[in-house]
Amino acid sequence: MTLLLFDIDGTLVQVNGTSRTAIAHALSSLTDRPISTDRVSFSGRTDPAIFESVLSRNGLSATDAVLTEIIEGYVEAMRDALTPADVEVLPGVRPLLSRLDEDPAVQLGLVTGNVEPIAYEKLSAHGLADYFPVGAFGSDHADRNQLPDIAIRRAADHTGHAFHAADRAVIIGDTVHDIECARAAGARAVAVCTGRYDRDELSRHDPDLLLDTLPAPETFLRRVIG
Repeated sequence: MTLLLFDIDGTLVQVNGTSRTAIAHALSSLTDRPISTDRVSFSGRTDPAIFESVLSRNGLSATDAVLTEIIEGYVEAMRDALTPADVEVLPGVRPLLSRLDEDPAVQLGLVTGNVEPIAYEKLSAHGLADYFPVGAFGSDHADRNQLPDIAIRRAADHTGHAFHAADRAVIIGDTVHDIECARAAGARAVAVCTGRYDRDELSRHDPDLLLDTLPAPETFLRRVIG
């Protein structure tokens, strides 16, 4: 059995500026001052790491307790603001997940910087959440490189199957951070050029497979699993 661990933003779906607005709102409410998210990169980073960068950019810092409050405020703001119209399912995603979900040799999971409630809010907007019974999230660890091992353990508990990262776990994502976290875990890295990173930049980080988009299901199975 192969464990396929998907990123969300830029890989499965694109979300408009709702996240950036919700973070600014949550931080502004907590600090009682205007907070700007300008010039802070979100792509491929965990939500807690993003929150810390935004605070630093605005001359502030946060304890773990404050970060917990920020996450709670952010989740509330996102749940209030996010609608299906804000979330676009990327080309090829729906037929691919449907086919993979039916394959007894495949277990689907997530490795995403989103905190867990927001990961599933984004996926639920268009009925994708049920494909992913396990995963690891920004709410598990601020360091994305720690997430694959968490997801692998949870998948093993869920299935009763031991997944050895080197030959039975694959990270699929659209950023260099996805490639790096796969390398940190000893898993294979599949990069897809559907986010903010172009082919040249992703190629420089030497993924095991580089795709322009998620391909048709049988092509994906042949190229990724073999």
